[in-house]
Amino acid sequence: MSAHTSHRALRAFEAASRHGTLARAAEELGVTPTALSHAIKALEAQLGLPLLIRSSRGVTATAEGRRLAERLAGAFREIDIALSELEPQSGRITLAVTPAFASLWLAPRLAQLEAELPDLSLRIETSYAPVDLKRATQIDLAIRYGPVRGDEDILVEDEFGAFATPALRDKALAGRSVDLLSPSWRMPIGAAPTWRDLSEPAGPRIKIAQDRAFEDEQFAVQCALAGQGVLLGSPHLLSLLIQRGLLVPVSPVMRLKGPAYKIAGREEALQSGKVRKFLRWLRAQFRG
Repeated sequence: MSAHTSHRALRAFEAASRHGTLARAAEELGVTPTALSHAIKALEAQLGLPLLIRSSRGVTATAEGRRLAERLAGAFREIDIALSELEPQSGRITLAVTPAFASLWLAPRLAQLEAELPDLSLRIETSYAPVDLKRATQIDLAIRYGPVRGDEDILVEDEFGAFATPALRDKALAGRSVDLLSPSWRMPIGAAPTWRDLSEPAGPRIKIAQDRAFEDEQFAVQCALAGQGVLLGSPHLLSLLIQRGLLVPVSPVMRLKGPAYKIAGREEALQSGKVRKFLRWLRAQFRG
């Protein structure tokens, strides 16, 4: 291959092959999809062969493209590791989490994290898509959500309950009709909890005006805070809202076991002092 082959074009092609769409690859690299597409086309022209098959659904690597992408992924991983080793004192951690965990649990605690661990800097990437840590070498650590399998590192096993503003809780317990608010899960979490699962075993019956499902859990929480309905939610994600009395349990006995928050990371990242320090802080928050 020519020594003049653009490193930027190779990065663009590898990211596009890994993500399967130009938009996601461009977002990862911080460029526009148009610029990324031009870089890949220039690479294909230089090599004299197609690397990607383009369609309305995204992009797929050709046979030659797959071989090149596999080699590039390993090479870029080694480059990223080598560069990170040049900055042993860097306290920056790149963390991948779901949008709901980032906004409802982590964001309200960032000031506390900064005060308690001032030498750490957290970069947060949010997505509902599973993270391939072998290929996403820019990510140090991921907090995943789903059913427990094998010997996974469990941060906390989740549970679900019925939560509402104090005024709406009183209305529901008085037998008046209320809306029910629940997320329509966008990720594979196993058997998703439902209102029927929650209300049948124990607890008061809630008269349902309508059952409203939200694509994004954060929207459901905002509607609950506005007094628009009773929320099927996680006490872990809602913990600060519950502590401040903004949301309260409709009934303490209405609890349902859910999936788990699990910790995963690249081996070299998990061995670093900065990640171990952050994980100690993170686990302490759930123990406390």
